[in-house]
Amino acid sequence: MFKLTLKELSARKRRLLGTGFAVLLGVAFMAGTFVFTSTLTSTFHSAIASADAGVDAQVRVPSTLSIGYGESAGSFDSSVAAAVRSTPGVQDVALEVSGYAQLVGPDGKTVGELSKAPAFGLNWVPVQALNPYRLASGHAPARDDEIVIDRGAAKTSGYGVGDVVTVLTKREPRRFTIAGTATFGSSDTPAGSTAVLFTTATASSLLAEPGRVDAIAVTAGPGVSQDSIAASLRRTVPADLEVITGRQLVHADQAAFDQQSDQIGLFMTIFAAVAVLVGAFIINNTFSITVAQRTRQLAMLRALGAGRRQLLASVLGEALVIGVVASAVGVLAGIGVANGLKALFTAVGLSLPPGPTVVHADLMVLAAAVGVVVTLTSAWLPARRAGRVLPVAALRETAVDSSAGSASRLVTGGILSTAGVASLLVGLGGAGVQLVGLGALVSFVGVAVLAPVLARPVTAVLGWPLRLGGLPAELATRNAGRSPKRTARTASSLMIGVALVAFIAVVSASMRTSFAGSLESRFRGTHVLDSGADYGGAGLSPALAASLASTPGVRAVTEARTSQALVGGSPTELSAFTPRSIGQMFDLGTVRGDLGSLGADGIAVDAEKAASAGWTLGSTVPVTFPGATATFHVRAIFDRSAEWVGDEFVGVGAFDALVPDTLDHRIYVDGTGAAVTAAAAAYPSATVLDRAGFVELTNAKIDQLLGIIYVLLALAVIIALLGIANTMALSIFERTRELGLLRAVGTSRSQVRRTIRWEAVIIAAFGTTLGLGVGTFFGWATVRALADKGITTLTIPVGTLALITAIAAGAGGVAALVPARRAARMNVLAAVATA
Repeated sequence: MFKLTLKELSARKRRLLGTGFAVLLGVAFMAGTFVFTSTLTSTFHSAIASADAGVDAQVRVPSTLSIGYGESAGSFDSSVAAAVRSTPGVQDVALEVSGYAQLVGPDGKTVGELSKAPAFGLNWVPVQALNPYRLASGHAPARDDEIVIDRGAAKTSGYGVGDVVTVLTKREPRRFTIAGTATFGSSDTPAGSTAVLFTTATASSLLAEPGRVDAIAVTAGPGVSQDSIAASLRRTVPADLEVITGRQLVHADQAAFDQQSDQIGLFMTIFAAVAVLVGAFIINNTFSITVAQRTRQLAMLRALGAGRRQLLASVLGEALVIGVVASAVGVLAGIGVANGLKALFTAVGLSLPPGPTVVHADLMVLAAAVGVVVTLTSAWLPARRAGRVLPVAALRETAVDSSAGSASRLVTGGILSTAGVASLLVGLGGAGVQLVGLGALVSFVGVAVLAPVLARPVTAVLGWPLRLGGLPAELATRNAGRSPKRTARTASSLMIGVALVAFIAVVSASMRTSFAGSLESRFRGTHVLDSGADYGGAGLSPALAASLASTPGVRAVTEARTSQALVGGSPTELSAFTPRSIGQMFDLGTVRGDLGSLGADGIAVDAEKAASAGWTLGSTVPVTFPGATATFHVRAIFDRSAEWVGDEFVGVGAFDALVPDTLDHRIYVDGTGAAVTAAAAAYPSATVLDRAGFVELTNAKIDQLLGIIYVLLALAVIIALLGIANTMALSIFERTRELGLLRAVGTSRSQVRRTIRWEAVIIAAFGTTLGLGVGTFFGWATVRALADKGITTLTIPVGTLALITAIAAGAGGVAALVPARRAARMNVLAAVATA
């Protein structure tokens, strides 16, 4: 039987190539994802370890919440440094001050985009062992009007030593002279971001508060361990500060980066799983067809004494060989995929730092194992059917499965679909993303189980307009409907990719419509000043808001800031607004209490949130920020515009007291365009947008993400189209005699080609129809679930969905070009003589 398995593999090279390629692509994408994320993580981890290499201990404000890399939980008085220096075992001490600082280029625009990478402001550390930056040219800042910039920013902007530049910080813009340029370790730039380094005194006044620092770094004397110096410092510094070792600092900084990068890894892994799932449908379909085609051969083997287990092992042996070979090649191809993913992210503006490609053997083995297991699992049911073939089947013509379904299929498919939808809805209702993923997967399986029941009537409807094309279209329609299981399995692989594309299209269109409608009905201002900041610590200087407030022609100004926080024990992105104007700027519906009285310890809460938490006016709510905890009092309850202000918000005075270094994320303004533009002219990081411009900017951010998603989903669609090509090639083998007879009675080669192509188009259209239905339903369910987040208007992008249908159907025809050409070139006499 082993020899027979090898002969079957060698006799059907084309079939194996198509099936193996589906496995290869799925494994390659998974392996590429592993390589990409491993390389990204390793590059940043190395840079972080190098930057923190000289630190033996660090004194800082303890953080009760997770904070991003480069962010601080809070600042403390620099006088603590005197006690640190006097601690036995301390050799060198360096004050550390960090915050937002961004260069303004010669063209008047900011150097670097806050939506892509942070803009760090730091103090120049005179202790070389504690300074991650190395001078590349010039000298360290010696005066308060001197700075050092990273060499990457110097190359981007064209600035050099001696140039006078404008720097944006949390204060008003200031002019500085570039004293030198520096590298971050061996890199021109700190992981793609920009850095401006000041004297410690200047950094303290511009980035934090005068006389305050974010941390104190320490090097220990000879023979003093990190643990020993940390223990000594804990006995010296105030009890409200924490002391960590250099090892702990490296680990904490790397963990902070991992927390941010894990989202990319999860995002990519989801698409890898989709690619593997689509490949599984193709594998199952291929083996199902080939087992049906080999019924007489398998029956002969049974008649000659082969047991059921031997036939089962033979088919699974074929699957194993395909899985192992394709997975091995897929792992190698994954390195190329990783480079492609890096190029994709760079193309959409998400710059990634350079670094060597990192390949972890265990992850590559995992990717290959997934490919092999998926291949074997997908071939299991066809292999079982092969083992159940009776010897008497050898007396029949080749069996072709043409069943359209059964009561058990209807029941099973209905149960699976219902369970999947229920799980999806419960998950979207807040039960967790795991239930959403499980519900989506079970729903796909349920629809795939029901697909054979739908195949014959739906393909008949889809093929009806084509019948105007004559005999080829008529034959194509009948061929698609006469083997509904095969048609359904082939279409199901395409259904998954199209469903996800349709889902994304519906949700994004609904987001656009809902946002534009909400802006029109809820926002009462005229302009939005946006920082574009997607990273903590960056934003707009509060000095800009103060300047706007005193500008003639400006009627109202509302600052908007955000910070990670625990509100009543629940993690949230807490916003802060200007209390006296927030009610003027947004329609908050019915407001109980007084928004103007929020002060430094008041909080405003959405009515639904208040009801679910049991809060009323006057209730106390514990709020924990990264570096502080305080008790707030509910001073206002509103019932509208939660999508703009969140379920709860505080006044900017609370942030001034508890997270004082937070910059404005946005500034909402009501005033004349000329006045707003003139006031913002001195702050190049502020983008002045009217209502239409703000909608356009928001849509552009959505489009950027959609661009990545669509490119990744294209892989799943390509794999599915490969499945269509494979199915058509197998069906040509099955219909050799039929095609020969058609040619013998006068059918031309072009008519045969059109028949095969139209059949592929009909199958692709069937899969697309299923995908559009499933994807649109998922989109509707998601929009309903996100109604409290402001996505209230379901929008079906008819044009986009029609384009998806046309592309999928056309691609189906393209996928059948090679099988159609092979069918047309078939030798008529040899085909007619085929048994």
